[in-house]
Amino acid sequence: MSSLKRGSNTSRRRPVDSILEAKLRPPLARSGWLVRARLLEELQRATERAVTLVAAPAGYGKTTVVTQWLASPSRPAIVAWISLEASDNDPVRLWTNIATALDRAGCVIARDIAGFVAAGGQDMLVAVLPRVLDAIAARSGSVTIVVDDFHLVRSAECIEQIDFFIKHLPQQTRLVLITRADPRLRLGRMRAAGQLSEIRADDLAFNAAEAASLFLADGVQLPDQAVSELMNRTEGWPAGLYLAALSLAGRSDPSEFVHYFSGNNRFVGDYLTEEVLSQQPGDVRQFILDMSIVDRFSAPLCDYVNGERQSARILRDLQHTNLFLIPLDAEGQWFRFHHLFGAVARSTLETEQPERVAMLHSRASDWLGENGYLDAAIEHAMAAGRSDRAASLVQASWLPYFDAGLGTTVSGWLRALGSSAASQDTATLVTAAWMAALSGQKGEMDRLLAQLNSVTDGVALPDGTRSVESAVALIRGLFGFGGPTEMLASAQRAAELETDGSTPWYTVANTALGHASYVIGDLDTAVRVLPRAAYSEAAPSLIRILALATLALTQAELGQYDRSRRSAEESIEVVEARSLHALPSVSLAFTALGQSLAASGQLVEAMAVLEQALTLRRKNPGFSPWPLIHHLLVMGRVAIMSGELPLARELLADVVPLMRQHQHGMAAMVARLEIVQKSLREGHLEDPHTDALTAREIDVLRRLAGTLSLSEIASDLYLSPNTVKTHTTALYRKLGARSRSEAVKIGRERLLI
Repeated sequence: MSSLKRGSNTSRRRPVDSILEAKLRPPLARSGWLVRARLLEELQRATERAVTLVAAPAGYGKTTVVTQWLASPSRPAIVAWISLEASDNDPVRLWTNIATALDRAGCVIARDIAGFVAAGGQDMLVAVLPRVLDAIAARSGSVTIVVDDFHLVRSAECIEQIDFFIKHLPQQTRLVLITRADPRLRLGRMRAAGQLSEIRADDLAFNAAEAASLFLADGVQLPDQAVSELMNRTEGWPAGLYLAALSLAGRSDPSEFVHYFSGNNRFVGDYLTEEVLSQQPGDVRQFILDMSIVDRFSAPLCDYVNGERQSARILRDLQHTNLFLIPLDAEGQWFRFHHLFGAVARSTLETEQPERVAMLHSRASDWLGENGYLDAAIEHAMAAGRSDRAASLVQASWLPYFDAGLGTTVSGWLRALGSSAASQDTATLVTAAWMAALSGQKGEMDRLLAQLNSVTDGVALPDGTRSVESAVALIRGLFGFGGPTEMLASAQRAAELETDGSTPWYTVANTALGHASYVIGDLDTAVRVLPRAAYSEAAPSLIRILALATLALTQAELGQYDRSRRSAEESIEVVEARSLHALPSVSLAFTALGQSLAASGQLVEAMAVLEQALTLRRKNPGFSPWPLIHHLLVMGRVAIMSGELPLARELLADVVPLMRQHQHGMAAMVARLEIVQKSLREGHLEDPHTDALTAREIDVLRRLAGTLSLSEIASDLYLSPNTVKTHTTALYRKLGARSRSEAVKIGRERLLI
């Protein structure tokens, strides 16, 4: 029926994107950096336009220049910085980062940004981006947004959203994109509109004066001819020149050394980096090679990966002597290597010590997994060839990631596992079944559940579920695709298995059981078990919402209108606390609130809330059909109370085919439908502009819907053919129909048959 929140065994872990703080801060400007005044001035001029593209290959100092600008006297007053990584190629993760950075810059977006973005993940252009843009516009003063490593954003969805964002940027807002390659944005349109400034490799390349200043700052004395020769060989490539400065330091014959340089930039880069590595003490060199396999590292992670206890000392030394080590936080806990340096060190490791690579990835995965960095742990497990561990981590962490709106990330993990032996592991199949159910892929869900039915062991799963049998029962009981009978039996079995009240799966099982009981008309059971989920501290937020909303529907049917109103309002409070208004899975909360408002006579307010819920639920019709069925019945009844009879007919005409999909266990639901249909007929009869059909005319109309001829209808009703013709003529007139098929169609629309 909905997406879920993290399980108890993962709720104590660090939150998703646990080093987000480091990603929201630009690198610290360092005194050792050469200040390139011309580039700072150029960047200042460039950012007078809406979008500035700082685009060049690795090693051109893109991030360094922007960081220096942000630390200069001409820096913009309000800056939102975001450093991206590969996993941010996911719309929810990308906009969570951007929105959080903007929030830190004073653009108020939502109390719970992650929840707000996750809730709007199904329709980002409508639900999330307008609010982000409004928050920027409401901030007094100009806002500058800097996105580093933008080349990592490749998905068509993300690109479309960034295009929309740029198109609607508020005045005085500036966007700076730092990237190794031109993004697939509509750059031509921006150029033509005068919105785009570009700083390219030619701009970022050193000139002779800057190169000479770099060497002098590092204590390297080079004659002009040697500087010119080095400039020719590196083409002003900043990384190459910087590596040359490191290699030349302390040499007695720097000019002679320069003379033997040859090859293109990449060759020079590899050669000089190896020169830097070769000058390090053995333990430091091995440390650099080992840690080149991870994107970010801390001393405890390094100690675990390389099995040493001196990482903190080495990091301190490198921080003072090697500018390739970049601090990621003000406390000096997390670091990364310069991308180019790290890539070459990693290549050296793979060439010199290929047997060590898998071990390092494996140890990195273990530490990262134990410390809550689950996405990185999964990547390293796959790199180590440990697909079984990766599958276990995916199963243990899919729930909090999906709850954070990162379903795309989970799906990516499953695709990666699909090419490994772990793709058929039980844990992987269970995760895939949940994802299929949560995305409305009923056929895929049925296939996976059928495959899981053959698993008979009772071993607990990594996500805390009691067993595979329990997971299958939870999925069938919660979503109810198989109809009331299967839904109830599955929910009952899940409740029998998930008996630990401190786990979220206990609350999921009781929500499923309470809902199934409501569907079949067992209101006593529903009102007894739903509070176990609704008021449990272990309940995920979305399960609490569903439990409270279903409880409100049950209480209303029992005539407990005050309690029903309280339950509905509590459900909405959870929605508001987590900013989940745009999530289709919470629509039942609005259904319950609309019903309660109508019960207290607030019909206008009730219809407004119910319209909102209907729009929300229809965003993803593949989800469990039950919330939509409940909603159509409630809204149909309220529409009748409001005198909106055509709308009521339309709503009930929609619900009938949904209910006809299930043949067993539907007595209570059919009874609910008949009550609303009766109300509609009574409302129709009270309409002075409508001639009501007589009981006999309705009998004839029902038979006209079949294949009987008029003579056969007369025989069936024990009437003469002339009498049947008279009734037929009358009902045609009253319905405004000109043919048999049209009369049947109108009769069905008005729920007369």
